[in-house]
Amino acid sequence: MSLTPRPVPPDAPRVVIVDSDRRVQQSLSDLLGLTGQIAVVGHAGDVRAALEEVERVHPDVVLVDPRLPDIEAGIALIAGMSRAWPSLRIVLTGWGDTQGHAQLDATPTGYVSKSGTPEEFVTAIVEACCPA
Repeated sequence: MSLTPRPVPPDAPRVVIVDSDRRVQQSLSDLLGLTGQIAVVGHAGDVRAALEEVERVHPDVVLVDPRLPDIEAGIALIAGMSRAWPSLRIVLTGWGDTQGHAQLDATPTGYVSKSGTPEEFVTAIVEACCPA
């Protein structure tokens, strides 16, 4: 894979990345940019910024680590986005400890590990946005 971002097709899924660590936000954005299949249209590091960014850019998918700064804030964010924007798709990311929470299990989401390959991130986002 080339180390420069590839041009993104106009119909590529539009994604906002939500993670409390700015380095992770940038790393995920760079990783997705290298694939040429995902358009990263925004970033946020907390619940308020995430809601504002989703309202501003209207993404297809939000890639979110629900620990913002704790799992309760992340669960509230995910539930709030699901209610406010029913067509918005949500993909969770983390180190495995974000799975199995009853509140998250009740909301339709995808999941990809932060240690996933670029292809795994793309697959999770595309499947959430455009299921076959």
